[in-house]
Amino acid sequence: MALNYLCYRMNKRTIWILSGIMGLGMVALVTVQVLWLNHALEVKSAQFSRQVNLALHKVIVRLEQQEVYEAVREEILFQHNISAPLGPPPVMRPSTPPPSAADTSLLKGRIESILNDNPLSARAMGKKEKETLISHILQRLEVTPPDISERIEPVELFYLIRDILNEFGIREAFEFAIVGPNGKVVYRTPGYDPLNKHVTHFEQPLFPNDLVNQGNRLILYFPREHKFLVRSLGVVGYTSIALTIFFMAVFLGTLYIIFRQKKLSDIKTDFVNNMTHELKTPISTISLASQMLKDHSIANDKKNIDHIATIIEEETRRLSHQVEKVLQMAIFEKGKLKLRRKETDIHEILANVIHNFSIRLEKKNGKIVHDFTAEDPVIEVDEVHITNVFSNLVDNAIKYCREAPLIYIRTRNTDKGLEVMVRDNGIGMSKEYLKKIFDQFYRVPTGNIHDTKGFGLGLSYVKKVVEAHGGRIHVESTPEKGTTFTLLFPQEKH
Repeated sequence: MALNYLCYRMNKRTIWILSGIMGLGMVALVTVQVLWLNHALEVKSAQFSRQVNLALHKVIVRLEQQEVYEAVREEILFQHNISAPLGPPPVMRPSTPPPSAADTSLLKGRIESILNDNPLSARAMGKKEKETLISHILQRLEVTPPDISERIEPVELFYLIRDILNEFGIREAFEFAIVGPNGKVVYRTPGYDPLNKHVTHFEQPLFPNDLVNQGNRLILYFPREHKFLVRSLGVVGYTSIALTIFFMAVFLGTLYIIFRQKKLSDIKTDFVNNMTHELKTPISTISLASQMLKDHSIANDKKNIDHIATIIEEETRRLSHQVEKVLQMAIFEKGKLKLRRKETDIHEILANVIHNFSIRLEKKNGKIVHDFTAEDPVIEVDEVHITNVFSNLVDNAIKYCREAPLIYIRTRNTDKGLEVMVRDNGIGMSKEYLKKIFDQFYRVPTGNIHDTKGFGLGLSYVKKVVEAHGGRIHVESTPEKGTTFTLLFPQEKH
């Protein structure tokens, strides 16, 4: 009620202004949230990239350490006449150009560090013996290394990458590839896709400290990187997204309700104004007819009492029809129907409806043809509301007809219940309107017919009453050929 009153007091311009202000506020709120989320994702992405690069650097260092360690191990075993289980050392090619003094000094320091940590050198080793050992190792390493496919075992590399990523707290699935200097892929995991542009490709040179660098690279990416970054936002990120969506839904819902209530308020205002006029007309006619009957200056034989009685009867029915529309409006305002069911003969109700519209049909040279084939027409219904249902259907059939109305009503018993069909020869409807005709306050455009009055309540009321009785209503229509309504009511076998 408060929202209805608010809509009544507010004009259309005011509603649009308030909606614009609310819309700007919502846009600002969403923009701030999006910027914050984007910044948070950028921060998380930068942190993720830094961690991955550190992990890859550690992988590269570990590969180099393992290779140098193997060289040192083999040389120690050779110097002490221990047969190495790995077989003869790989064939090396002379390096071109020769390594610089700085590179040689750096490599020598790395060998000494590994040699000091090697358990095989725990036995006493003289200074001269150690220098000889280092010299031999330098000779082995100061050559062009073998092809990258001989230096790296892909399976071992996979586990090495996985373990080091785990050390950095990264437990996401990954794909990697070893790429040569000419861009040729030496090895790649089964799911590796070099054309995947939706992820970040992390790249590190392999064996960067080689005296002769071959230009091999290790490329790695995470297929579910974006999902991982979103999950990393945690509870705060998810809460922010949820609240943004919630407030947007509330905002749009509020706008929808305000405009709908404004529309309903305008329709109800028009309804009251039109209904006041519609009620005054039959009341005035009935009042005039009563005055004629009471006028003693006119002889009884000249009053044409039958004609006056017919006018009073017709205008009373018209007045009753308008009151029914007010009743329908009240029903929709309350939102529910209160049915007073009792066993009723549908044929009797239909006969009364046909009789009530007989005068109106005669004026238009129309008629109603009925075919009551139902052997058991008794069902448990609310007589008043069911009468209104059939009256609405017949009334529409008469109103929306350009020529003499011809209405066909048929009843029959089926396995599912009692079926009532109402068919007319009116202007019909196209398929685009059939889905909307049962909506409250919806009116089908009538083209050049401008004398049809209505408020979009009739068919909505019909459907509501039929469904309240547990029934169903179906409509078929063809433009310029007519419309057929089929109503099915559940029925107990008698």
